[in-house]
Amino acid sequence: MNIRRILFIAGGVIGLIAVYLLQSYLDFYSMLFELEAPNKIDYTAYQNVKTLPFTVNKVVRYLLNDLFSIAIIYGLFYEKKYARFAMYVMFFGLFVLVPVYIFLFLNQFEGFSSMLSHLHRVVMNPVLMMLLIPAFFYQRKMQGQQSS
Repeated sequence: MNIRRILFIAGGVIGLIAVYLLQSYLDFYSMLFELEAPNKIDYTAYQNVKTLPFTVNKVVRYLLNDLFSIAIIYGLFYEKKYARFAMYVMFFGLFVLVPVYIFLFLNQFEGFSSMLSHLHRVVMNPVLMMLLIPAFFYQRKMQGQQSS
């Protein structure tokens, strides 16, 4: 394993840890649009929130988590086809899963709070990306057995 691969993996892991540890302070809306220091945010309660700041913060957090995960995937496999497929998964999440999550959270439908917490884990945490890693290892193993 060369140094570039190790740097991709280490950067991805450090980035994911940083996003997790700093999640209460990742107020990108304040930094980007109001040009002020980030405020401490708390979206854990199923409550009324301002739509635009909530949306901006969730989209940027989603992108950070997935981009760091893609760095790990690229470092592990060092093949563009795996990174490209992971990008397709990221775009699917960005254009399908994130809007559904934001719609459900902002409309606060009765009885959806438990489903919303599970959807939050899949969308905001890099669960889909991390599931790609064993799938890619399995695919490589199967390709290796077929060529033998």
